[in-house]
Amino acid sequence: MYAILKIWHDNYSLALMKLRLLLTPLLLCATLFSMAQTQTAAKPLPQKVYATMHDSTTSMDIVLMQGKGGSLSLEGRSVQLITGNYFDNAPAQKFNAPLAGNIMWLINGREYISGSFYLGEKTGYVVFNYHGKEYVNLLNEQGNAFFANQIAKQNAK
Repeated sequence: MYAILKIWHDNYSLALMKLRLLLTPLLLCATLFSMAQTQTAAKPLPQKVYATMHDSTTSMDIVLMQGKGGSLSLEGRSVQLITGNYFDNAPAQKFNAPLAGNIMWLINGREYISGSFYLGEKTGYVVFNYHGKEYVNLLNEQGNAFFANQIAKQNAK
């Protein structure tokens, strides 16, 4: 009986060791892939794209998705003021928040870039998909307050 148990134990130990050898690299690869995805998502727009969005766009359309919803359209210098004062070209951490709205920047009536924005208690973030890559930019305290105020105004109507 002892010999049978010893053989079974040895075979079980060998199978367990093989399973560990197989699973360890798989878990390592999955962890590295997950970290790479997180790091990629936290990058802000490339500087050239942000500069064009700030300096060259001629109009901006904003659709509010919270409350009663609503929309805003801005043109000319207002676009540069809103973009420069409210949207930082800095990375932002995503957090669990409902979609607050969508923004589209246009150059002479044609879409240049668009994104979805999310509001937090103090700051928020904008998620852009540009050439198949996701970028997350900071919506600073002023911007967060501005959009929260616009949503409150729409709800008061």
